[in-house]
Amino acid sequence: MNYNNILNVGKSEKEKNDRKKLLLKIINFSPGIRYRELLRITSLNNGTLSHHLAILEKCSTIKVIRLKNSNITRYYPASTPTEETIILGYLKIKTTKEIITKLLEQKCCTFNELVIHINKAPSTTSWNLKRLLDAEVIIRRRGVEFSEYSLKNPVQVENLLKKTNVTLLDRSIDNYTSLIEDL
Repeated sequence: MNYNNILNVGKSEKEKNDRKKLLLKIINFSPGIRYRELLRITSLNNGTLSHHLAILEKCSTIKVIRLKNSNITRYYPASTPTEETIILGYLKIKTTKEIITKLLEQKCCTFNELVIHINKAPSTTSWNLKRLLDAEVIIRRRGVEFSEYSLKNPVQVENLLKKTNVTLLDRSIDNYTSLIEDL
């Protein structure tokens, strides 16, 4: 039995397409958005959201990145290059974003400078730096006394940061406005 037909009884094709368009607008507006954020913003139920996202992924309309060793899934416009999805994902995490913005401002920093800047334990800083190094977002230059960290591609990071550096209030207002306009 095809459960999709049962779930969509009473829903017109226009309503289904409107939901997909809404999801695409939100994903385009906030690349790297997580599933829970989409649930909250759209007020769709879990099954409906999951269904529409699966269709958009199958049609290659969106890119879905599932991180290994975690339950984190992020959604991007299909046109987003893979290296940008990686950087955008780290810009969505508070601690890694603080490291990235510090490196963007200062060009290069030592480990101790980063520990002080993000105000986290050295072990936390080290773990986050390792993640960024493994993802090739940053590079490390080993010196005689200490290592220095810098961004691998500062111009690209700066451009992505400008795109994503929208306040939560601005995003909420824009999302609400778009939703109303679409009705």
